[in-house]
Amino acid sequence: MKMLRIVEVAWLFVAAICIYELATKWTENGNMSFVYLGFLGVAIFMYFLRRRTRLNYQDKNNTNP
Repeated sequence: MKMLRIVEVAWLFVAAICIYELATKWTENGNMSFVYLGFLGVAIFMYFLRRRTRLNYQDKNNTNP
């Protein structure tokens, strides 16, 4: 269960790095910034997907004796 939470935090970390890179490189190189924007979208999506999966797993384990 702890590993699932660590993976969630890792996706948030990836999203934070993408936000930083997007902010610093937006004016320098417009084409490369869209790659960071795409990775940011994927990281946010994966965070919420993993979070929902972990919560469902916890609920399933708590309801079964």
